[in-house]
Amino acid sequence: MLRIENVSKKFGGLKALEKVSLTVEKRKITSLIGPNGAGKTTLFNLITGALAVDEGKIIFAQEDITNLKSYEVCRKGIARTYQQKNLFPNLTVFDNVAAGMFKNIISEKERKDRVNEILEFLHLIDRSSEIVSGLPPLEAKLVELGRALATDPRLILLDELVGGLLPSETDNICEIIESLKEKELTIFQIGHEMRPIMRTSDWIFVLAEGKKIAEGTPEEIKNNEEVHAVYLE
Repeated sequence: MLRIENVSKKFGGLKALEKVSLTVEKRKITSLIGPNGAGKTTLFNLITGALAVDEGKIIFAQEDITNLKSYEVCRKGIARTYQQKNLFPNLTVFDNVAAGMFKNIISEKERKDRVNEILEFLHLIDRSSEIVSGLPPLEAKLVELGRALATDPRLILLDELVGGLLPSETDNICEIIESLKEKELTIFQIGHEMRPIMRTSDWIFVLAEGKKIAEGTPEEIKNNEEVHAVYLE
């Protein structure tokens, strides 16, 4: 579904990413972990066109999407959530999710039906008319996920979707992520919380100081000494 080929990115003299290569398989949950400053969100920003790639290629569904504009990447079928809240604070839950559908020309009825379908899936239908600035953290994250789903993506990038949540809320998110896989979506997620990462992932990549240092199954990563030395301990 997605191939990152020797991708590098610098900010002045700082090498945020250095010749990173990885593959995200179709209909799998792939995770990206590593210490703060490892380059994880930078990689997401490169994939989605928020930043320009200095070197290397990004291939999505056999097509080179390197340095496309963000709206072009979205139209190809890639959506994302953000580590920091990125909603329209004065709009309702319904309108925030509906905003993800403006790239398509559809009828108002189709738009309403699809938004309500997403809100039902995320257990937000009773919050439909509420202003998002008043929502608790879990529901705000779900609204952002709903807006990403409204773009009708083939690949969805989740940046710290479970960050800052209670354990019961984290379990809720994990169940939703697993349900998305059952719906045949491909998921690429960043996470710091190891329990949900180990629970949901089919494959994990580890970054440190802008370089890939390991990859493997959750069990292999959990038992990798180098990963323990730079991140898990």
